[in-house]
Amino acid sequence: MIADTSVPEALGSKLMNGATSLGLEPGRDIQVAYTSPAVTYSPSMQRLRGKVFFRLADRRSWEWWRFQNELLRQIRFSKPKLVLVTGVLPLKSEIFHELHNQKAHIINYLTDDPWNPIHRRRSFLRNLPLYDHIFSTKKALCSRLEMAGTPSTSWLPFAYDPTLHHATERNLTLNEPNVLFVGTGAAERLPWLATLENLPGLKRRIHGNNWKGLSTPGWDKQPAVTGEQYCSAIQNADIVLGLLRDSNRDLSTDRSYEIGAIGGCGLYQDSSEHRELLPNYPNEGFFKTPKQLREKVQHLMIHPKLRQHLRKLGSEALRKPENTYAARLQTMLKWSEQQGASQ
Repeated sequence: MIADTSVPEALGSKLMNGATSLGLEPGRDIQVAYTSPAVTYSPSMQRLRGKVFFRLADRRSWEWWRFQNELLRQIRFSKPKLVLVTGVLPLKSEIFHELHNQKAHIINYLTDDPWNPIHRRRSFLRNLPLYDHIFSTKKALCSRLEMAGTPSTSWLPFAYDPTLHHATERNLTLNEPNVLFVGTGAAERLPWLATLENLPGLKRRIHGNNWKGLSTPGWDKQPAVTGEQYCSAIQNADIVLGLLRDSNRDLSTDRSYEIGAIGGCGLYQDSSEHRELLPNYPNEGFFKTPKQLREKVQHLMIHPKLRQHLRKLGSEALRKPENTYAARLQTMLKWSEQQGASQ
C-alpha cells in the first residue's frame, strides 16, 4: 500500500486500521511505502531551492526519484499480488511495467480530482492508462478517468474509522459553539459562512488549516482538531455543517460520514450522495443555498428536540460496518481476487 500513515487521521492509517480488523497482519500481509512533499518525507522542502524545484518538476520533490527507485526494488523483492496507491501520487512507468510482468495488479483509491489545479500533476495523468483499476470517491470523475485512458473505474465513497470516530460524553457545561465547521480553508466556502456571520446570539467556530488570509467575520477560527478533541468538538456543538467543495466535485466527503458516526447534529449541503447516505433524514437537515442554510440554522436553534432527532438519525445511518474503511479495503481486495480468478 502506497499511502500516508504519518498521523492517525491520514488515509493510509485509516486503511491500515481497516486491514487489521480484517485480520491482515502489517509487515506480513500488507506493507506500506509512501512519499510526499511534506517535510517528514522530503527534507528538501525546508529550503527555498527545494520548493522552487518542486514547482518546476511537476510538483515532485527531489526525494521523489529516490523513492521511485526504492519502491521498484521493494516490488522486485517482495513480489506483491496487489499494489494500492492512494491519491494523486505519480509513479514511474517502470513500476507499472514491473507489476504487470509479475502478473500483479495496481489500483488507486482516488479521493481527489486530479484535474483540480490544486492537485493536478501531468505525470500522474500520464499514469492513468497504466492502472488496472481506479476507485474514485467521485461518481462524476469515473467517465472522465476512462476518457483519459483508465482501463477500468468504479465509485467507492469515503468512510469512517471506528477507532477514530466514535461517540463521546456530551458536556453541556463546555463553552462549545452553536454552529461548527471543520475543514480546510477555501474561498468557495466563504459565502456559506458569511450567511451566518451576523445571526444574533450565535457562537460560530471553524477548526481547520489554511484559513489565514480568508475573511470570516463573526467566526472564531481555531487550528485543526484531531483525536478525542475532534470527537468532542463535533458531539458538543449544537449544529455541525457538512459543506462540499465544487472545485473537487464533491457530493459527499469524509466529514459526511464522521459527523453521524460521532453523533453530531449534521446540517448537510443537499446532494444525491448525502440524501442516499441519510435516507431517513428530514428536509430540515439539508440546505441548497446560503439563504436556506441561514433559515435551517435558525429553525434548528429554536428546536432542540429536532436537533436531538437528527443526531439519532445520523448515528443510525452511519454507524454500520459497510460505512467503514475496513469495508472499503475489502471491496478493493475482492476486486483483485476476482481479477486473479478470471486470468
